[in-house]
Amino acid sequence: MDGKQCAGSVLGLANQIKRVFDTTTGRCGAQIRILNFVLVSYPDREIYQKDIEEELNIRSASVSTLLKKMEAQDFIRREKVSSDNRLKRILPTTHTVEMKEQVERHIALLEKRLTAGIGEEELRIFSNVLKKMQENMELTERGNRYG
Repeated sequence: MDGKQCAGSVLGLANQIKRVFDTTTGRCGAQIRILNFVLVSYPDREIYQKDIEEELNIRSASVSTLLKKMEAQDFIRREKVSSDNRLKRILPTTHTVEMKEQVERHIALLEKRLTAGIGEEELRIFSNVLKKMQENMELTERGNRYG
């Protein structure tokens, strides 16, 4: 499989996952991923926009847009931090905390569907390959490595 085939396959799978997840949840998959990250992390640590960007590998402008929509839909609230007026903590609303189990069920169902018929060893190898591909793309984004 050459690079074009590999990239095309990964992009195609990502699109399929997004379509299925968006249809299953009735919401934007990126919003659900953010909600899950916030719910899993809360109340053990403070979450900021930068944490979401890094954890989910989403660009700053996209996260900013998603957070504004989520705040308008009463899924999160942003709270100023006393030590830095520019910084805002991301907190789940009561409504969102009540949705935690539902969000976890949607994610578990997606994982179950996605990995059906795939053994542990295959998943381990796949995970290692994905990590290497992500590292390659990070190096490429920084201009350190090409083809």
